[in-house]
Amino acid sequence: MKSEVIAALLVVAIIAGAGAGYLVGVDVSENQASKGTTTTTSLSTECTVNAEGQVLLLVLNSTSGKAIPNTPVQAQVTPFYCNSTPPSTISLNTTMTNSTGYAEFGADLGIYHLTLSTYGNYFVYASSLPEQTTCVTVSIPSGETTIKYSGSFQFSC
Repeated sequence: MKSEVIAALLVVAIIAGAGAGYLVGVDVSENQASKGTTTTTSLSTECTVNAEGQVLLLVLNSTSGKAIPNTPVQAQVTPFYCNSTPPSTISLNTTMTNSTGYAEFGADLGIYHLTLSTYGNYFVYASSLPEQTTCVTVSIPSGETTIKYSGSFQFSC
């Protein structure tokens, strides 16, 4: 009976964790004492990020509404890790917007710190979410910023 309950808990934890990108493991150990039997159950959590996301940045001229190509964007990402204390930030290579004004970042889930300094100093913080695209639009020189998220498995804005 006890092993069936433990197996059921483990299956529920795996199923629940798979959708959210987290896996909860159950560690059960039995200790036999010389006087009677003592059962010790300990729960441990283990986190595995098993999904990807994407961040797309569009840079627009706020006066004309046209895309601004060849804009350098410096990026850093603080990935979502379960047991990283404190979380570490990773500097990414400088990326240029393409001919349609887009720059693409990501696969790592986390918080992206985007800096545009060619036409002034513009900073954007955007979170990438599992199996979605984070669509960020920055208008220059107004500085107006919008952040939207696509539906699941839609990797475009």
